[in-house]
Formats: sequence, structure tokens, C-alpha cells
Amino acid sequence: MEPSKNKRWEEILTHLESANLNDWKVAIIEADIILEEMLDKAGYQGDSIGEKLKRVEKGDLSTLDQACEAHKVRNEIAHQGAEFALNQREAKRIVAMYQAVIEEFESK
Repeated sequence: MEPSKNKRWEEILTHLESANLNDWKVAIIEADIILEEMLDKAGYQGDSIGEKLKRVEKGDLSTLDQACEAHKVRNEIAHQGAEFALNQREAKRIVAMYQAVIEEFESK
């Protein structure tokens, strides 16, 4: 199932098209939740997404760097909240990274 055909993914894209900064943050957080579900399904262990990502071998996931960068932004949103500065272009770039990772997982 491609992210574009997934109802949850469509909601993420709808959030990205909003004029509301908080919707862009929600899009990133929701994409991160999908990433965690994929990591769990693939059998990666850890108490957090960061720990699970550390267990992924570079050769197993060519988009690993994108996953780590996108997750780092999600953490900044979670920890800084309203203080975290984000523009729509950057939000779309981060969600595109999640999409690349998710598509790679789904192609395996």
C-alpha cells in the first residue's frame, strides 16, 4: 500500500496544505507514528523510535539518514512545542523524507 493511497497518509497531506503552523507539526508527528509502526512491524526493538532507528543497519534501509533527520525534527517539535519555528516548505520536505522511508519499507 503506497502512502498516497493510505487514508492516514491523505490526512497528513491535508494537514500540510493547511495555512496553520500547528497542522504542519501534526503532519510530521503523524508521519513519525507511521514510521514507528513500520519499525515495529519489521521487528526493530527499542523503547523509542530513536533506539529502533539505531538498530537499523545502513544496508537494510537506504533511507535511514532521512528517517533519522525527519525523526529529529519531530523530537524538536515535541520538546519545543510552540517555540519550534517551522515553515510550510520545511514541513513538506520533512514529510517527503518520511514518505521515502515508508515507501522503502512497503517495497520490501
